Amino acid sequence: MFFQILGGTAVKEMAAWVNGIALAVWVYTAANISGGHLNPAVSISTCVCGFFPLLHTVIYVGLQILGAILGAFVTAHLVPGASVNMGADGPGCFGPKGIDETKLFWWECVMTFTLISCVYACGVAKPGHGSHTPLAVGLALFCCAGSGGQYTGAALNPARVLGPQVVFGCTKGMGKYYIGGQCLGGIFAMSVFAFVSGLGPLNPWITRTALDLSWPEAVYLWITGSPPSRLQQTGTDAGNSLSVVNS
Repeated sequence: MFFQILGGTAVKEMAAWVNGIALAVWVYTAANISGGHLNPAVSISTCVCGFFPLLHTVIYVGLQILGAILGAFVTAHLVPGASVNMGADGPGCFGPKGIDETKLFWWECVMTFTLISCVYACGVAKPGHGSHTPLAVGLALFCCAGSGGQYTGAALNPARVLGPQVVFGCTKGMGKYYIGGQCLGGIFAMSVFAFVSGLGPLNPWITRTALDLSWPEAVYLWITGSPPSRLQQTGTDAGNSLSVVNS
């Protein structure tokens, strides 16, 4: 919500700075509580790779979108001249600038790939960069906003597209190109990371072999993040098991 408010109301000349710094600030703020995802593309990508349970991902994505909607609703009442259902001029609305749908799609894909690759390299890989991760991720957004932002507005986040769309009624025809490119960029980033460093400890392809699980048990572990009941009943420490798998 607050990331939407700050980023969506930044003046044009400061948009890249405000969005990059605001992302770093709010990732720092939320990191110790929830991991500081703030972005459905991040949550979905890390879930598919096997670093985050599916059930948690569904909850995270729902709350991220709800937060962006609330943030856009707040800006509709804070920004002079803004109002609900005002259309493409709503604060925080995205739209292509002099490019067609194909270029829009691929710009968002390339920029989201850059952002989420930074998340993997700094926040997921071992040894990560610890407390420097939010700063690095904020800088990644700043670089993308200063580059492709002139063509797409540099959304890089499905929630940031959907929030203003719901409140102001903007980006309706273009939303699918933004979100499609962002999701594909997240999958590309995940694929490169998985090729270099391997899949995450919750991915069924990993847990089936490492923990000797059946497919239903492996999928259950991926969905819930909890070990199958037979491992709990035998006293197996699933946390230690997953640590071994991850290492």
